[in-house]
Amino acid sequence: MSLNDLIKSLFDPANPIYLSIIIVVGLFSLIFFLYKYLINPSISEYKKEKENIELKSSKVMALFAQLDPDPLIRIDSTGTIIETNKAAQQVLSTPDLKGKKINDVLPFINFLPGNDLKENYSKLLTHKIDNKFFSVLYRSEPSLDIAHIYFHDITEIKTFQEKLIESQNKLRDLSDHLQDLIEQERQRVARGLHDGIGQSLSMLRIKLLRLSETDINPTQRKNYQGIVDTLEDTILELKNISYDLKPRMLEEMGLGFALKYLVDKVVNETGLVAEVNVIGGESRLESKLEIYLYRIVQEAITNILKYSHATNFSIQLVISMQFLRLIISDNGNGFDVEEVNSRKKSLHGLGLINMRERVESYKGQLKIDSSAETGTMIVIEIPLEKDLIWQNQNQFA
Repeated sequence: MSLNDLIKSLFDPANPIYLSIIIVVGLFSLIFFLYKYLINPSISEYKKEKENIELKSSKVMALFAQLDPDPLIRIDSTGTIIETNKAAQQVLSTPDLKGKKINDVLPFINFLPGNDLKENYSKLLTHKIDNKFFSVLYRSEPSLDIAHIYFHDITEIKTFQEKLIESQNKLRDLSDHLQDLIEQERQRVARGLHDGIGQSLSMLRIKLLRLSETDINPTQRKNYQGIVDTLEDTILELKNISYDLKPRMLEEMGLGFALKYLVDKVVNETGLVAEVNVIGGESRLESKLEIYLYRIVQEAITNILKYSHATNFSIQLVISMQFLRLIISDNGNGFDVEEVNSRKKSLHGLGLINMRERVESYKGQLKIDSSAETGTMIVIEIPLEKDLIWQNQNQFA
């Protein structure tokens, strides 16, 4: 094809190139028309509707925030307050909090800009504001790049808790005072038995022995001897009762020796196998603490003899300058600790309550582990302050 023919074909209206150009121009025109008069208006309308919905939503949220009876503060990622409700303004006594830094208004929040909004995070604090206690909940909303701080007035709950703690302390003091009175009464009765009835019985025994040595017939002498033997048994039993009421070994020699004497006595009377290990027993404790611990061991041994059916038991006592640990264990059949503690009228349960009250009066802890397979173990730990060691041993004398 010559050059002239090529030029003629380009200007020929029947050339396919012109048809293709017309089709492409028509398509672009159609697309432009659809975008301008159909798609773009729809997008604009959608954006307007979205903005209206977001505006309404924000207004509703703001309205709910304002109507919320609990204080509410909303902050942005820099820790700047962007919104508060009326309750928050009243609590903080500031009408305009917007634009202020949360750490300046509420330093205890300790907001860290850039860190506290990276992920969902919340923390619950308790703070006092103008003689009122508030539960303060901080909660971040990373998707919205904001955080909320909610306040809830817990003044009544806090006041109730403080009164409850005060009542518990008064009950503990009352229980402690009652234990002291019981101990004083025990020692008063012990002195009365020993100095009064005990001496009278001893004098009567001496008189009967002298009468038995006079010139009487063998039958009368035998009767006198029977009466003397009965008196000696009575005097011995009276001494045992007097010792249980006021252990002189405890008063004179200390807790370690008193526990060994008590266990030896139980072993001789019952035939049980028992051991006592004392570490640091040379240190004397405050007399009331020694008596409390001695009574606890007495109660534990009584329970072992009455309920456990044990064949052996042990007592471990460790006394240092910082703490005291007392462990009482047996190989008996154990018991359900929770069930026994729930028995309001049970003497067994009352004994455990008395143990716990005596330990708690010295800020100590009492733990009981009991089962049919392993028996029962009572662990007592009491922190020892300086005033509990090497004290006057005649507090109840």
